[in-house]
Amino acid sequence: MPRRTVVVDPDFSRKLKELRERRGLSLRRLGHMIHCSHGYLWDLETGSKRPSLSVAVLLDGALQACGQLSAMVAEVSADSGLQPVGVDSTESGVPAGLEFAPDWRHGIDVAVDLWRGDMQRRDLLQRVGFSATAFLPPAMRWLMASFDEQPSGAGERLIGMPDVETVRRMTSTYRTLDNQFGGGHIRDSLVRFLNNDVSELVRGRYDVGTGRQLLSAVAEMTQLAGWTSYDAGMHGLAQRYLIQALRLAAGAGDRALGAEILAAMSHQAAYLRASDEAVDLARAAGRAATEAGIAAIQAESAVLEAQGHAVGGNEAACATALNKAESIFDKADRSSEPQWIGYFDESYLAAKFGHCFTALGRGDLAQRFASRSLDMDGRQYARGRQFNLVLLAVAHAQTGEVEEAARVGVEAVDAVEGLHSSRARDYLADLADRLSKHAGLPAVQEFTERAAPILQNA
Repeated sequence: MPRRTVVVDPDFSRKLKELRERRGLSLRRLGHMIHCSHGYLWDLETGSKRPSLSVAVLLDGALQACGQLSAMVAEVSADSGLQPVGVDSTESGVPAGLEFAPDWRHGIDVAVDLWRGDMQRRDLLQRVGFSATAFLPPAMRWLMASFDEQPSGAGERLIGMPDVETVRRMTSTYRTLDNQFGGGHIRDSLVRFLNNDVSELVRGRYDVGTGRQLLSAVAEMTQLAGWTSYDAGMHGLAQRYLIQALRLAAGAGDRALGAEILAAMSHQAAYLRASDEAVDLARAAGRAATEAGIAAIQAESAVLEAQGHAVGGNEAACATALNKAESIFDKADRSSEPQWIGYFDESYLAAKFGHCFTALGRGDLAQRFASRSLDMDGRQYARGRQFNLVLLAVAHAQTGEVEEAARVGVEAVDAVEGLHSSRARDYLADLADRLSKHAGLPAVQEFTERAAPILQNA
């Protein structure tokens, strides 16, 4: 396991004391609220001890600090060379992007800074680290939000619904290309559009009705920028985009989109093996989806909770969540759902079931769902088809059907052609590792030779 180190902003101690005193809390009372000793809190306020990121998250919750304290704490691999999560680099000027801003105007400023930083300092931003725990304060702020903000702009350019529709159509186009060719294919172009065009729109002149529609459209595009960054392997940067997308959705009062963004956070956390956070975020997504009345996102949240449990090896909890997902999905009336949830169908649900069972080492159960997951539009969702082929191959490998796993693996190699997706290569690399112990078999040899150039160029 890589060594972990904690990096704390030097101003953390002062900020903690300021927030505590503003709330009128004693050290003893605050200690009771987060279940730690007042002596430990004294050590934090004097700087003689450093908090863990989880403690900072608890303090944020108790002090209603909107993620200010957890954004000042980082837990990173001591060997990674990555810029720490949550610590703003004043020397480089790179925005932290982990803050869930206290109001929608500040939220726009943070988002615009992130888009600009991505364009101007991409080499630095691509190296920022990821910590699943940093998702929790924004998720908490979302669940506590009143959704009564009145976003209206007073800039020079008048913004109307045609501008909003332009953003939505561009997002739809980019989403289609992402599904067909991978996040690496369109990420830079998408961020350029945010920085050059959308930043001008959000700082224009608009009334509250237009403002809510605009922030909703921009939140959806910012979420897609996070998703494509995740698919391209830029996990710390993806995290920042998802957090800012969630803040914009809150300003818009778009509960359904917020639930979908929380689900995306859970998805990334599970992919990076952060089981507890994946479960918590999926539950937050499920609660938000219930409040929004969107059954498909409720079902998606349940299956993502199952995946979080599967990553953590909790088979019983995984089974319970899968049953819940299937029950909700079967009863859902999907006629009034947002268009962006259209990908969540029977094939997608089957794939998620398959991923849960392979994570638990149950290839025998995963095979049936992996096969069903391939009953899909493989042209429109080319990346998804490649994922599902690898899923089926892994299921065969787990049951000892090595030659069949290699055969399907060759199909997955063919399917990765034209995809700019770090996840596609990662899944393929995992399959290659599983089959490496059977290198003497002709079918495995063929797969290895076909996959080698792709994995070498990753």
